[in-house]
Amino acid sequence: MSLSNNLRAARTRMGISQELVADRLNVSRQAVTKWEAGKSKPSAQNLQALAELYEMSAEELLSQEQPKGPNLILRTNSTRIAIAAQAVFGHLCAHEAYQFRHYNDTDRGLYLGMFIFAFVLLMLASIWMASNHRYEPDKDRRRKNTKIELVYCLIQAFICVCIINYGMGWLGPILVIVVYAIYILYINPKFMNRKLTK
Repeated sequence: MSLSNNLRAARTRMGISQELVADRLNVSRQAVTKWEAGKSKPSAQNLQALAELYEMSAEELLSQEQPKGPNLILRTNSTRIAIAAQAVFGHLCAHEAYQFRHYNDTDRGLYLGMFIFAFVLLMLASIWMASNHRYEPDKDRRRKNTKIELVYCLIQAFICVCIINYGMGWLGPILVIVVYAIYILYINPKFMNRKLTK
C-alpha cells in the first residue's frame, strides 16, 4: 500500500478524525487531507509524529505492505475484563468486610484474610482499569472518560458500602452486575467512544 493509504488506514483503525490529527500535529486539516489523498507527503518530523499518534513505526507507515495497527479487539477485551474484575473484587471485598463485622466467631481471622486478599486484587484491577485510558489518543476524550469512569466507580463503591452495612443477600451482587452491564453495554459505546469491537 502507498503512504497515503497507510495513513488513512491507520487513522481509521484508531477511530480518530482528521481534525484531531491536525490538532495533535499542529498542522491544518487540509494538510492531513492532502497526505491521505497522496497530493503531498508529510515531513520527516510529521511522519514520526503520525507514527507515534497511530502507535506504530514510521517504517510501517512507509511500508508497501498493509501496516499492522493496534489490536482493537485485544484493547476492548482488556478494558472489559479490567472493569469486570474490578466489580467482582469490589463485591468480594464488601462481602468479606460484612462477614468480618457481623460474625463474632472463630472464622473472623479467615474473613479478615479474605478481605485483605480481595482488597489487594481490587486495587490491582482498579489500576489496570485506569491504565486502559492510555489507549485514548485524544486528551479531552481521555479526561471525559476518566470522569465517567470515576462516577461508575463511586456508584459501585456505594453499593459495596450498602453490602458491608446491610448484607443485602442476593440484591448486592445483582446490583453490581446490573450497574456493570449498563456501564459496558450502554455508557461505554454511547458516551465514552468505546465501541463493542468484534
